[in-house]
Amino acid sequence: MSSPPKLRFEEILKLVEYIPITGSLPSNGRFAKNITIDSMFYFESLQRKGSFRDIVRVINMELAKIGGQQNRFQRERQNATFLDIEQRYKQLHEIGCSYPVEYLLLDFCLAALDEDYLDAALYLAHSFHILGLSKSFNLLLSVIVNEKLMYDRDVKRLIILLARAIEPRNAESYIDTYGTRFRRRYDIYREGLRMEAI
Repeated sequence: MSSPPKLRFEEILKLVEYIPITGSLPSNGRFAKNITIDSMFYFESLQRKGSFRDIVRVINMELAKIGGQQNRFQRERQNATFLDIEQRYKQLHEIGCSYPVEYLLLDFCLAALDEDYLDAALYLAHSFHILGLSKSFNLLLSVIVNEKLMYDRDVKRLIILLARAIEPRNAESYIDTYGTRFRRRYDIYREGLRMEAI
């Protein structure tokens, strides 16, 4: 019997702890000196070697499962549980937060795909503090931003799959509300879906 998606995702993210990453905050992670996306490390919990790229590829497989669900409502429920932010959504709505917080992580993905690393870092920091993303997931995403890894096909696929998994039902109307820059980023994302045949 396979692990529930949230548990499986947490297990995968624990592997990030084996990668030498510098940074005093979860949002400013970088590879340690002479470390690359393909540097190999021993993952004690798995009793085998792997790389940051290997972690990204396994996460891609998990995100593809979520994105592959037929019904967008099912995907939304699954991703809130998967990312462990459902409770946070409720708390923010109860206190009257008017910003549609479910878009913070989507905004991060769109900025990263546009290779606007400054905006991506800002949205990621807000996602971490406001949505309460896990430290391991935030650290993984911050390495992608701070090391400017969007040129890499596996990393780009991760960001596209993440955006697809978390994209709210009314994303089109939201994007149109915020103008041409957001529209361009959304178009880059949609083109990425097409190119990756997702």
